[in-house]
Amino acid sequence: MIRIASLLLFGATLTAAQCPQVHIFGARETTAPPGYGTAGSVVSSIISAFPGATGEVINYPACGGQSTCGGVSYASSAVQGVAAVANQVNSFNSQCPNAVLVLVGYSQGGQIMDDAYCGGGDTNEGLTNTAIPISAAAQKKIAAAIFMGDPRHIPGLSYNVGTCQASGFAPRPAGFQCPFASNIQSYCDAAGYAIEYGSVALTFVKNKVNALLSGSGGTGTGTGSGGTGTGTGGGTGTGTVAEWGQCGGIGWTGATACQSPFTCQVINAYPMSVKQPP
Repeated sequence: MIRIASLLLFGATLTAAQCPQVHIFGARETTAPPGYGTAGSVVSSIISAFPGATGEVINYPACGGQSTCGGVSYASSAVQGVAAVANQVNSFNSQCPNAVLVLVGYSQGGQIMDDAYCGGGDTNEGLTNTAIPISAAAQKKIAAAIFMGDPRHIPGLSYNVGTCQASGFAPRPAGFQCPFASNIQSYCDAAGYAIEYGSVALTFVKNKVNALLSGSGGTGTGTGSGGTGTGTGGGTGTGTVAEWGQCGGIGWTGATACQSPFTCQVINAYPMSVKQPP
């Protein structure tokens, strides 16, 4: 059973004895009901891997103007989400300063995790402050971050996993470097992230968390920008490719990763686009 540190949402204070060794924050996608959304399976697998670990849902609108989520614009939702990530991470770290932290987000949830952890602002959504809103103390305790279908995706970042060579609908500027690149994996080319990459993400997180718990890991200062990762979701020449991808986002007219006999058609910019047979 997933343990959720819901006490924090109500302003309760944790004692040192109540603090877990590992705590995971999860952020859902646009229009998903309150909870972890698609990120839930990855969050659950991480919690299960560390006895006593707890999880916490990022409390934000997760909206893109739809009436089902209150009509909050995507930009406003994203800005509120970045603030929520920073506030919740900083609050938990202040109460449990020794706990190792993990960030997991899908779609808009990946975007707000990316913006909060890497900084740089997000002019696409009107976020002009380029500072990293997560405190320096909390930054040191974040062992790993998993972004899935992140709209901020751009090709060439060292932490990209997958075959996507298109940019997201809210891309990072050319030349962007995240100061915590070595702690991140960003998956971009499949809707079945938990199926295609769940075990890869879990292995990455376990290694990073265990290193930090043992004192041999750090917060990372990687700045590499080469390569697109080592994911296995690209399929083979027989056409058995991943069927979904968000990398193109709004205005996407076709991804470079599509294989014959597949063609690419946008069916929904939020949260994803789809590769379909011709």
